[in-house]
Amino acid sequence: MRLGPWVGSVEPPLEIDEDPARDLLQGELAKAEYTQASPTWLDLWIDDFWNWVNDLLQPIEGVPGGFSPIALILGALVILGVLALLIGRPILAQRARRRTGMPSDLFDGDERSARDLRGSAAAAASRGDFETAVVEQFRALARAVHDRTVISLSPGMTATAVAEATGVSFPGHAPALHVAAKSFDAARYLGLGASEADWHQLRSLDLALDSAAPVKLASFSRRGS
Repeated sequence: MRLGPWVGSVEPPLEIDEDPARDLLQGELAKAEYTQASPTWLDLWIDDFWNWVNDLLQPIEGVPGGFSPIALILGALVILGVLALLIGRPILAQRARRRTGMPSDLFDGDERSARDLRGSAAAAASRGDFETAVVEQFRALARAVHDRTVISLSPGMTATAVAEATGVSFPGHAPALHVAAKSFDAARYLGLGASEADWHQLRSLDLALDSAAPVKLASFSRRGS
């Protein structure tokens, strides 16, 4: 058996052939202290994850304020949440009102005269509450045509029914009456509010009907809804 040139010497050789050197290196790296020190797949994954988080926290070049990607994402989520709250709540409230249905009584037990209702409508309009002004003005219109025996109000009669019945006696005002009924329903039941223009149109219609002659009068023996 041939022995290496360093046999019998306490000093390692200064030069080692390629193959013995490779074997020595592999043997050295196979020792436990080296294999235990090598990172596992979990160590590598955690290191990659924190590198990714660190990249997200770094400011973006060219963006005013030096915002990081994660800050922009969180900001966008907050804005979307606020928009959903502002837009979604009124829509949900409106749908809830429609599911529960509209109250059946136009006056809700209110027995005030047409004059008193008109005064209430004007007072509401003067303080900018056009929703209340529209509701009170339509009730004044309905009370006025009832008092003139143009129509016969009955329990459970809706704004649409009032418009249809009144339109029979005042055919020239029938389209405006249906618009007025829709304005009343939107303000009273659907939560859609009302504008100053809505109130002015309804008030003008009320005054026009008050001075117009009906083509026919209602029969009080018939209580239609």
